[in-house]
Amino acid sequence: MKGLLRLAGHLDSIVEGFALVVRWGLLANALLITGNALSRKLFAIALPTAFDLQWHFFAAVVLLMAAYAFQRDEHVRIDLFAARLGERGMAWLDLVGIVFVVLPVCAIMIWVSAPDFARSLLSGETRATRESVSALPAWIIKSFVPAGFMLLGLQALAEAIRCVASLQGVAPRPVPRRHLAAGPSRDG
Repeated sequence: MKGLLRLAGHLDSIVEGFALVVRWGLLANALLITGNALSRKLFAIALPTAFDLQWHFFAAVVLLMAAYAFQRDEHVRIDLFAARLGERGMAWLDLVGIVFVVLPVCAIMIWVSAPDFARSLLSGETRATRESVSALPAWIIKSFVPAGFMLLGLQALAEAIRCVASLQGVAPRPVPRRHLAAGPSRDG
């Protein structure tokens, strides 16, 4: 189990590494949006590729940061019964959710989206349509779907390992989850 916990730590590092890079996409997107707005309002210049690039940054942040949100326990949860389940119950609930929902959804989404990404990459498809004259390669934005679900699946695997370790008494649950299982604070 110690080896699996080390693997979970390595998976955490991969997700954190992506998050450190991708989070700069928020700043880049804010600057790009500002630049686009100023160029349109002040100079009447609209750049379709710059506008399309905004969607790329947004897609990267949303899809590639989901795993990081899961790692930090900042994802959306429905914890109506968390306080009643206790630490072991929460570990079981998380493990069942990961094994029967998160991992299958990740596998299906990778399986469904990877061929479209590969087709775009191999064909040289661009984002140009009747609505846009952007020449950005389509494979860039299409790569975020399988990559994002791959990262989410890796993080889910790390969390499943931690759930099993907790159930076996090898390692405690991560602090945010322990507080969740303890119920609402009486201080605030």
